[in-house]
Amino acid sequence: MLDNIKHLLSLKSVDKNIAENNFDLALEKLNSLIKEGYNPAVTFLKRGKLCKKLLMLNEAYSDFTYIIGNCADKKAAYYERLKLNFEITNYKGALLDAETILGWDPDNFEVKKYKFLSLVYSGENEIAKEYILNLFGHNKFKTLHFIFNESALILANDEYSNGLKLLDIIELIDKNNPVKLLKEATVYGLAGEKEKEAEILKKIDNTFPKYFITHFKFYDMYQEKDLLEICFLLELAVFDKQNFFSYFMKILEGYKNHIEGHIIDSKECFEKAIEINPKKPEAYVLLAQTLQLISGYDNPQFKKAAEDNYKKALEIYSNANLAVKAEDMKRQIKHLNSSIVLK
Repeated sequence: MLDNIKHLLSLKSVDKNIAENNFDLALEKLNSLIKEGYNPAVTFLKRGKLCKKLLMLNEAYSDFTYIIGNCADKKAAYYERLKLNFEITNYKGALLDAETILGWDPDNFEVKKYKFLSLVYSGENEIAKEYILNLFGHNKFKTLHFIFNESALILANDEYSNGLKLLDIIELIDKNNPVKLLKEATVYGLAGEKEKEAEILKKIDNTFPKYFITHFKFYDMYQEKDLLEICFLLELAVFDKQNFFSYFMKILEGYKNHIEGHIIDSKECFEKAIEINPKKPEAYVLLAQTLQLISGYDNPQFKKAAEDNYKKALEIYSNANLAVKAEDMKRQIKHLNSSIVLK
């Protein structure tokens, strides 16, 4: 019992030494405890983490591996060795450790992140793509958001090679993504490859309009929307140098405000969209739906404004011979118990 208390006090003094940056003394005490054979799962783990902090990476790796091979309580050592394997670019080892950990901790997102990044950096791009899409439940924009965040961190540390590998994964998921192309061009520019940078920037100018049109869709205001997708599409405004898509961007901004509960801001966005292009019907419909929401169906002022906007959309759809859309506008007006006489 006394020896136990003595060892526990020794471990506390080690923690104090580490907190005070007295690393040599802490390491000396840990070496003594290990020689005495005291609780190796604890002492080897603590020494391994200290060695890692002191950049004694071989010693750290040995300590974690000793625990895994000789101690019953080895889970913490697996986590530490996984991170160390990743940091020393032993991606195969990191993958093996990640698989082991996920066997008993299948929902650990951090471990899944290490697994995905290890797949990328070890050149297993196709496996990495399949894994990351499954991880995010096939939500493309959530996946893109995650990878863009990771690539930003990597590129901020000047790890351009790994950054390009992550951007290649985006290419597999979302071909000709303008944000991806811009980041890629920036990397080549920093690397001094000006011709490659210019080639990619030219590609952005050619692909952005088609990309935006392909990804942009008008939704019914009452349908659930993916906020990440809308935020991403709004980021693409930087590529619209001639404001060809300002109407659509205002529609998206209105969606975003609506989802976030900023209904008045949403209303203003749809009004601005109408100012930009009064000949398009969608903004009138969305503004009408927003006004309905504001009115609660019983505020006469907003209710009348909603009716007027539905009527304007009805006129545009009718003139364009879009009978189904026109009938839908009539139903919306009827739903408001409108007094307007419809012909």
